[in-house]
Amino acid sequence: MHEPAVLTEIAGGVGTILLNRPQAQNSLDADTAHLFIDSIAKFENDPAVRVVVVAARGPIFSAGGDFNWVLTWPRLTQAERDTGACLMANAVQVLYDLSKPTIARVDGPAVGGGVGLVLACDWAIGTEAARIGLTSVRNGLLAAIAIGPLIQAVGARRARQLLLHGGILDAEMALQYGLLDRVIAADLIDEEIATLAHQLMLGAPGVQALIKHMVSEMAARPNDPAQAARVGSQVAIQSAGAEAQEGMAAFLRKRKPAWVPRED
Repeated sequence: MHEPAVLTEIAGGVGTILLNRPQAQNSLDADTAHLFIDSIAKFENDPAVRVVVVAARGPIFSAGGDFNWVLTWPRLTQAERDTGACLMANAVQVLYDLSKPTIARVDGPAVGGGVGLVLACDWAIGTEAARIGLTSVRNGLLAAIAIGPLIQAVGARRARQLLLHGGILDAEMALQYGLLDRVIAADLIDEEIATLAHQLMLGAPGVQALIKHMVSEMAARPNDPAQAARVGSQVAIQSAGAEAQEGMAAFLRKRKPAWVPRED
């Protein structure tokens, strides 16, 4: 019996989504994309999950779209091709939209659409084995599912350069470009991610969800004059809520707020 193409695990408030198609370079076909989207929904709705880590089994993080699958598309109807393409795009989008902090564990190459999965996370922690490549143009393809997160990570001009060139960046160059946030020795990456996850769990989960929503909204409308009123309204609502009251009371009474995990 074959293992699923995507595995999940929850431990200590951290939900891990593991791409589990090493024989196919952890690429996305229809089944894998469905499983990935379902895993995100599962963690979104589970209060036991405070932080989500996206990782991969084998030497490659993700090769993006599965070429063996995409090569069948000329035989499909336009509607069927649209469904397949949207599945891959939605895998990146639901990860980006997840209301909880997310960390990509990049211990190998991420290319094409796989870069979208890396950059849709709030943090990308890599090892020296990490490689980032927008290589699709050299394969006659458009890495469209990576474009949105790429522009947010590096800006429009650098995004055009990377997409037009199609080369592969090593870990240090990816770090310089802002495609990775940290580069860690392979034997220390899990400790680094665990430390970051613990730090993130010190934050109030409701506020973190609001932060992710507001940053996306405000980045999409940076010069909107109505922005101040929307921000003021959110502050007025949130500061009167249970998390804010608990957080302020905990600070004044010199105790940890209720959402901070207990140390056994």
